[in-house]
Amino acid sequence: MADALPLATPVHAIPGRTRLRIEERSGDRAFFASIATGLSAIRGVSHVDVRPLTGSIVVHHAAPLARIGVAAEEARLFAIADSVSLPVAPPAVAIDPKIVVALGLGLFSIWQLAQGRVLPPAMTIAWYAAALAGILPVAGPAESTE
Repeated sequence: MADALPLATPVHAIPGRTRLRIEERSGDRAFFASIATGLSAIRGVSHVDVRPLTGSIVVHHAAPLARIGVAAEEARLFAIADSVSLPVAPPAVAIDPKIVVALGLGLFSIWQLAQGRVLPPAMTIAWYAAALAGILPVAGPAESTE
């Protein structure tokens, strides 16, 4: 029975660049030198950077990673782990500009209080901050009764 190939786990991938990790061979300089040479020979791979100490391989490529993985297996370099989900970036958080301004005004009112300027600067700024944050109701223009 043939020796099992080391398993490369995808750690991070963006178009054209993938980081793989082979933890079981960490520290093996000769192995990672052969990986760099072998991967560089695969069509569609433009650059390979290996870090034997951490067991990390960064592959800059134009070809799909699946095709590079098949070629690496055929060359008996390593096998890429199946069904490994790459980390997903956290969703973008929408920031309401009114809340940012209210927070800034609130901090400015605290600074005014620390300076001993309670009336009117600190109280006025705190009032505006609370109104922007929606804590206090904002009175609209008076309605005319015609």
